[in-house]
Amino acid sequence: MNRINKADEKDFMNCYKIALVSMFDDKGDLHISLLSSLMNKGEDKMMFGQFIEGESKKYIYRNPKSGLIIMNLNKEFWTGKMNFTHSVTEGEDYIKFNEQPLYRYNSYFGIHRVHYADLIDISEKKKLDMGGIVLNALKVAFLKGFMKGKSEEEPLTPWARKFLGGIGTLMFLAYEDKDGYPVVVPVIQAQASSASRIVLTKKPYAEMLANLKDGSRVAVYGASMNMEAVLVKGVYHEAKVGLAYVDIDTVYNPVPPKHGLIYPRKPVEAVEFD
Repeated sequence: MNRINKADEKDFMNCYKIALVSMFDDKGDLHISLLSSLMNKGEDKMMFGQFIEGESKKYIYRNPKSGLIIMNLNKEFWTGKMNFTHSVTEGEDYIKFNEQPLYRYNSYFGIHRVHYADLIDISEKKKLDMGGIVLNALKVAFLKGFMKGKSEEEPLTPWARKFLGGIGTLMFLAYEDKDGYPVVVPVIQAQASSASRIVLTKKPYAEMLANLKDGSRVAVYGASMNMEAVLVKGVYHEAKVGLAYVDIDTVYNPVPPKHGLIYPRKPVEAVEFD
């Protein structure tokens, strides 16, 4: 088991970072949540401060096995696995989170609960391979027009399709590893090819996706630095010439003020008044 070293603690303690946690939802599907307050407590514990209600806070206790990715502003990242254990609503860490500049003067989102996890493993710091990402993004952009799929359904709205189809959108994929833990991998080269499909390559992080098999359920999280985000779930398939794709069957809005399921769409029900 790898531990968190002192040199990395400064990046982990900084709230201005991308921190994603993947867990299993109540159907056993992968789910991904943005938890920017995620940080370490010592060398073998993780914690985050909760400021909004969401399904992910329920999922992590129904099945504590979770995966993480933390990326700093220098485009360096770590991946890991952890087990959530408990939460508190007071104490030293509770005060510490609420005194951070991001939350201390925020009258809308104060930290009201702190969650803890035992760290199972953490990677060494890695630098984003921007050269490899750009080359593979261009490959996807050139070929995705031939891989639109034939689905009659359109899970993605026009805005979401454009958002997930852009080269500048940060994309992350989660899948279940052989040990039963979620793994979160940057797939910034991934792009939506239609309203029901995302096309990607395994490169430049093929070694991190080595245990991802054709037909697996996955989740893909797309985010921008403008606090825009879309979470999709579906089935992963491998294709020719080093390409792969995800056929989307679930779309989730992971950001406030109205987070929740977007697709499958809920039927419109009449409101009756007495």
